[in-house]
Amino acid sequence: MKKIYAYTKMIMAMMAVMLAFTSCDEDAALAYDLEGVWQGSIVGEYYSYRGYATDDEYDTEIMFEQNGSWMNGGSGYEIDYNYHTRRYTKAYFTWSVKRGRIHMHYDDGTHVVIRDFDTYWVGRRMRFKGYFDDAATGRPLASFNLIKVDSPDDYYETYYSRQAKDFNEEE
Repeated sequence: MKKIYAYTKMIMAMMAVMLAFTSCDEDAALAYDLEGVWQGSIVGEYYSYRGYATDDEYDTEIMFEQNGSWMNGGSGYEIDYNYHTRRYTKAYFTWSVKRGRIHMHYDDGTHVVIRDFDTYWVGRRMRFKGYFDDAATGRPLASFNLIKVDSPDDYYETYYSRQAKDFNEEE
């Protein structure tokens, strides 16, 4: 009986370790997919929560940049356009992926969590849709629907091809 109990404990411990590593791998994979520039719309109370005008729909561009290869987070910016006031606002944030949720900490002190999101391919474009929640209260703030318009491979390729062109023109 002691032998079976010991094996059961050992198997449970090994499963816990495997689940912990699997979660980290999934978070890193999600962070890798997020990296790039996304454009689309955000609808809801998200902007009034952050101190902007209370209009309920904005065009937005969000850029996620990782701090290194296969890291679970990094930094980025968000540019929002309000059709009513015809004004742009830009905010900077740091972000991280923890246990399948995306946390965004803005420079103005705002902390939102992205939940119930989905990333999927439509043709040659990746889509990202889900919900922003207040991190402190869990209150839903807005929904979003974005399309990836630029990935790290795209802008690194553009930068290096431009650099190579400049180098060849100097010769």
